[in-house]
Amino acid sequence: MTFGSASQLGVALFEDTDPIQLWPGRSEEEAATVIQAVYRQVLGNAYVMESERLSVPESQLKRGEISVREFVRQVAKSELYRSRFFDVCPRYRYTELTFKHLLGRAPDGYQETKHHSNILNASGFEADN
Repeated sequence: MTFGSASQLGVALFEDTDPIQLWPGRSEEEAATVIQAVYRQVLGNAYVMESERLSVPESQLKRGEISVREFVRQVAKSELYRSRFFDVCPRYRYTELTFKHLLGRAPDGYQETKHHSNILNASGFEADN
C-alpha cells in the first residue's frame, strides 16, 4: 500500500511549520494559536481532549500573567504529560521523548541520557523537567 505525501493528505509536516511567536498586545486568536502549538510540540502532536487541557495556565498565558516558556514548563510538568510519557515509557525512551518535545533534539549521547536518568532516580519526575 502506498501513502500520499503529507501535502496530498491536506496536512503539513511538523518540521515544515513556521515558528510561532507571542508578542505583547496579542489577539485572542494569536494566543490560541500559540497554545495549540505548545500542546502540539510538547505532547508530540497528540490530540488533547477539552477535559485534558490546562485551563488555568491557558488563561494565565492569554492574560499575559505567564510567559510562553512558563506555559511550556507547566505542560511538561503536568499530569497529562506524565501519564502519556513518564508512566508508560521505559526510562531511556522517556528521556529521548522529553528532549525531543522540550529541546527539539535527541540527547547528545549516553552521558546526557545517564545524567537525566540519575536525576530521575534521585528526585523523580518533578526534578527532571
